[in-house]
Amino acid sequence: MDKSGRDNRSNQMNPNNSAYSSSRGSSNTGSSGRSYSQQDYDNRSNQLNPNNSAYYGSRGQKK
Repeated sequence: MDKSGRDNRSNQMNPNNSAYSSSRGSSNTGSSGRSYSQQDYDNRSNQLNPNNSAYYGSRGQKK
């Protein structure tokens, strides 16, 4: 692979580069092809954050 090809691959693997999302199609779709909203992303983040009450609620626990 020449330098141009390596640079292109590096850009596509770097989430801070615009080539990253364009090489994966739409930036707001998951592997199922479903489009996710900001609210979906926020909800998932909250459920994975032990400092948020949604974390315990999603596990059937009380904080």
